[in-house]
Amino acid sequence: MQINDCKRTKMQQITFALAVIFAFCMVTLNGQHPSPGWVVPEKAELPVGSDLNITCTINQAFFDSSKTNETCKVNDLYFNANINGVQRYYNGSDLQIINDTTILMSFTNMFDQEGEYLCMCKEMGMFSSKVDVGTKPLLVQDFNCTSHDWDYMFCNFTAPRNSINPKYNVSFTTDKNTNYRYYVDCNFDASPLVNCNITGEQYKKFSQIYFFRLDIANTLGNASQDIEVNNVERMILARPGQNLKLLNRTKDSICLSWEMPRRSNFVGGVLWRVFVTPENFPTLVRPMWRNNSSAAKDTLCLTELPYPGYNYLLELRVRNNKTKSRWSPPLNYNFRTAAERPARPPRITNGSFYVYSSESSLTLYWEQLHKHEMNGDNFTYVISEYRCNDTIIDASKIKVDTNSATIDNWTRNAHYEIYIRSSNNVGTSLEASRLYIPSISGEDIRLREPLKIQGVYHSSNSSYTLGWKPPRNSSGLIDYTVFWCNAKPALLSKCNGSIHFEHVSPDRLEYSTATGQSPSLNMAVSANFVGRNTGMHWVTCTGDGNDDLAKMDPAIEQLTDTSITVKWGTEGVCAAILSGYNLTYCKRSDGKPDNCTTMELPKDVTSHKIVNLEPYTFYTIKMSMYSPKRASKYSDELFQRTAQGAPTPPRQLTYFNVSSSSVSLTWKQPIKANGMLVEYRGTITSDNITDHFVMHTLTAELSNKETNFVLNNLTAYTEYEISLCAKTILYSEPSNKIRFRTAVGVPSPPHELHVENSHWNTILEWEAPLRPAGRLEFYEVVIIERNANNTIIGQPSSYVSARPNLTCVMTTPLCTPLHRFHYNVRAVNAEPLDPNLTTHIDKTYIRRSMQSQKCDAQPPLTDIEWGAIQNYLNTSLYRLYKSAWTTHEVSCSPGQSNLKVFVTSVEVVTSIIFLSAFAYMVYRKLLKMSDIDLVLPPGIDEKKSIEIGSSGGGTGGNGGGVGSIVGGVICTRIDLPHYSQHDLPQDFSSGNESSKLLLANSSSGGMLEQRDAYEERTLTTLPPCSYMSMSQGLLLDDDSQMGATEMQSSSPTNPNPNPNAGGYIKPTQMKNWSTPSSMANTLPSTNGQLSMPLSGYVPVQVLQSRPTPAPAAPAVGASTAAQTPMHLLNTSNYVQAADLHKLKPLAPICGVNGPAMPTTPAATPLMPNGFGYTAMEQLQRNGLIKPTAAAAAAAASATAQHSQQTPQTLQPNIGGYVTPQDLNALAHNRHML
Repeated sequence: MQINDCKRTKMQQITFALAVIFAFCMVTLNGQHPSPGWVVPEKAELPVGSDLNITCTINQAFFDSSKTNETCKVNDLYFNANINGVQRYYNGSDLQIINDTTILMSFTNMFDQEGEYLCMCKEMGMFSSKVDVGTKPLLVQDFNCTSHDWDYMFCNFTAPRNSINPKYNVSFTTDKNTNYRYYVDCNFDASPLVNCNITGEQYKKFSQIYFFRLDIANTLGNASQDIEVNNVERMILARPGQNLKLLNRTKDSICLSWEMPRRSNFVGGVLWRVFVTPENFPTLVRPMWRNNSSAAKDTLCLTELPYPGYNYLLELRVRNNKTKSRWSPPLNYNFRTAAERPARPPRITNGSFYVYSSESSLTLYWEQLHKHEMNGDNFTYVISEYRCNDTIIDASKIKVDTNSATIDNWTRNAHYEIYIRSSNNVGTSLEASRLYIPSISGEDIRLREPLKIQGVYHSSNSSYTLGWKPPRNSSGLIDYTVFWCNAKPALLSKCNGSIHFEHVSPDRLEYSTATGQSPSLNMAVSANFVGRNTGMHWVTCTGDGNDDLAKMDPAIEQLTDTSITVKWGTEGVCAAILSGYNLTYCKRSDGKPDNCTTMELPKDVTSHKIVNLEPYTFYTIKMSMYSPKRASKYSDELFQRTAQGAPTPPRQLTYFNVSSSSVSLTWKQPIKANGMLVEYRGTITSDNITDHFVMHTLTAELSNKETNFVLNNLTAYTEYEISLCAKTILYSEPSNKIRFRTAVGVPSPPHELHVENSHWNTILEWEAPLRPAGRLEFYEVVIIERNANNTIIGQPSSYVSARPNLTCVMTTPLCTPLHRFHYNVRAVNAEPLDPNLTTHIDKTYIRRSMQSQKCDAQPPLTDIEWGAIQNYLNTSLYRLYKSAWTTHEVSCSPGQSNLKVFVTSVEVVTSIIFLSAFAYMVYRKLLKMSDIDLVLPPGIDEKKSIEIGSSGGGTGGNGGGVGSIVGGVICTRIDLPHYSQHDLPQDFSSGNESSKLLLANSSSGGMLEQRDAYEERTLTTLPPCSYMSMSQGLLLDDDSQMGATEMQSSSPTNPNPNPNAGGYIKPTQMKNWSTPSSMANTLPSTNGQLSMPLSGYVPVQVLQSRPTPAPAAPAVGASTAAQTPMHLLNTSNYVQAADLHKLKPLAPICGVNGPAMPTTPAATPLMPNGFGYTAMEQLQRNGLIKPTAAAAAAAASATAQHSQQTPQTLQPNIGGYVTPQDLNALAHNRHML
């Protein structure tokens, strides 16, 4: 990085030296000063990624001359650049000032560009530097050549884009091994497309391969590109058909010949492409057309053409017999095959005739031949034979038309035979179509004509439906024939073009045409009987022009803001007798007469679009039809409002009350709303950024009142342009535009404040605010010093004029320990209170004030700048807008000794807190572990001695047995209410952290194995103690409601249980005790219907519902409060040590051996120890278990003497703590303890 900086510095020095030399030469050589300055370099062409330095130097002699009054300083210089069509300015921090007349602009890693950098001094352009940054020449991608019929070759390609334009030299040779090349002239006028022509002697027509070379070069380098072109493959031959001659033509073939002068040049022959297209038909598909080619001529015969005497188009192309060769321009040749007599007569069918109402003439109709079937010119139809009652009659009396023939002097009592043929200039068709017209009697007219013939037009798909009723006599009816053709104007029985027909079975009375029919269609039907036919019967009206016309029923089909489309039908109305329609529409307005317009429409239209209507306006529409003699009644009025349209623009948009962040707008409503005005949408443009604002409204009634709107959130001191549009469902054209500038406001804080401290001076540098909100007249600099108590010691102020270089220098203040310095800078805008204000500058006051500057601007303020600042500070002349402070804080470091004392103090306090916390935790842990022991609960009065095990203590034998344990229990059966399924016992040990801790402790040191051995050997023989169950819904509040019976074992009671027995007892272990078979593993109930397995632990509900037998005669003075059941345990959880104080003290139970527990007026509540366990002496003190025999006797004696005396403290013979599992067992057997 340092090396690059050094290189750059040297480069700048060299550039500056060159600039000075160039300036000196210019002055010396010219002897005059034609330019205000110059730039170096004037032109540069560089590769992408290069670095560039551009210097601009002021020609001071130019400004010192008498020719101009302009001045130019180095601070006034900047660059106006045009880079790839985008304008950009470089000034301020983008430039480096070299000396008093020269600036330097440096670029690194330049991108692809075509740029012009114009050095400017104020508004004067001095000199420009042309800079092109590009790449080395690039290869051409689309070089292409085309040879034209051995005459010349044309090549072109697209030059790749490059900011540094390369030069192209195109040459070729036909021998790859030779060094001699032919250079080609190319045209670059259509750049980037380059066109090259090879003509005259340069064009080597007989050479098959051209070896082209493109030599490309620019200032960055050169490149060469070789391209091979196959002259034969790129050859486009001349259009074939020179001296074209017709050799032969028949009804289905034609032979042509033409010349090809350069046939000998075609190596490998040529290929032909032939397309033959009949008129109005697709191109014929043939695998091959017969042709013959020689050195002088080519011959082509087109055979098996389908239509004689018909027009065809031949399209012929030719190319070299090479894979990639190109087709020549086409030869288009129109020809016609030879004529031939028509191949068939016209089609005709039964009943294809119409008898006029006069019954004196008849017209017969046939289906015409198609144009390609006429086979020649002068096509017509002829009556070849005409018979009446089997007698041949002169056929010339029949008037023949293109699609019909009329027989005058026809009589309905005779029968006729007519033969019709097709004819052209070659002859008539060999076959003829026969039409038999039987005689028609009055009976035929009355009984054998179809009735009530009606036609219906379907506008949705432009089709027709013809319906009729059957004849009165359908005997002998074969079928019906339906006819249709395009109508001739004013002739209902004439067809415009060919007639078409189709037979319909006799059981059908309706026929629908295909879709897409003409709007005016004539239709007819005939009934075909055996030997009888009355001919065609057209769909028509009565033929009486005086008939009444039905009232019309128009409907609105389409609606816009300026038009209404009305549609109607003509069902039941004969179009032949109509003259047209009258359509009347009226504009309806409140308080104004109707404005009606009537227009006449032709009879053959069925819809009309009324245009030029006013948007959002009510109109009424009515119609009638008329004939030459009558007019129908007007239809019912249609009342319809046109759709909403765009309103006219808002009017007279103006502004007032312009502040720094808002402006008040006022305008008048549009002249025409053309709907419901819902909003005004404003367009606001500032700094080429367009935004919009909306004012919602809802009105259809317009007035001339002005509308006011306040536009907020504007940027201070900014030029704005505003226009306004009104909206219904569409926006109007914009209103007039207004332009204004917001007032001066509070600028944003200066940014990038940088403070550079040295031993003697402190330099403050900052950047101008991002949002100036004004002209930025000056900056205020304040240095605040605060002592250790945050008290301000000094607050001197300085001022810096707004200029490109925002810097001030001050003497570095003395840094006192624990003191802080705040360097604050803010920008100030000044707004004159009087726009016409003129000020006077007192220079004497200026010099005195400048001496009070704490931080001096760099370069120092001029008298004009300082005078302007002093005027701005005059509150009677200007209103100031000051930004927030930009602050840079510097703290003085404290002394070394104070810092060391502070760190030492923090270390000592932290150590004391840590040691105190550790000692407290050790004390709590020792307190927990001091009384831990594993024992059985004392006080069990055994009435049956059971020997458990025979081996001694220790861990020998089968896994370590338990010594002889003899114990007895007193079993008490308590009848309880019926259990429901959800009241079954559950495991109360889950989730209890205290129980988990105790179990973990008991499992260490082999205690778990001893406990398991004890359970296996003991619990199989011990009888159960009391079993308890309850229903949560049957809790009893009165102990007298619960009955109790005693059930004792037959074994004698052992009054001296082993006091040293240890371990715990679970209710699940009780189920293995020896019990009667009827009571094993069950909870007995009073009704004998419920049994419950002993699994898990006893829930709190069982403890709450434990039976309390009727008490004996209480001691004198005994408190009755102890006999009241207290169901205070939490029924949603298991028993914990913290809940034992909720248990009621145990009352004496009748029939239980052993001393009764003493009672107290108010037992001392059991307070949980916080560790999840409860000492046995705590249970005894609170009357929750029975004491040992000795303690019980002493307690009984004491109770007899002093019934009110507080019971003495009982010491159990088993020490330790009680787990939640033990409390569950206690809940079952507490009366035995």
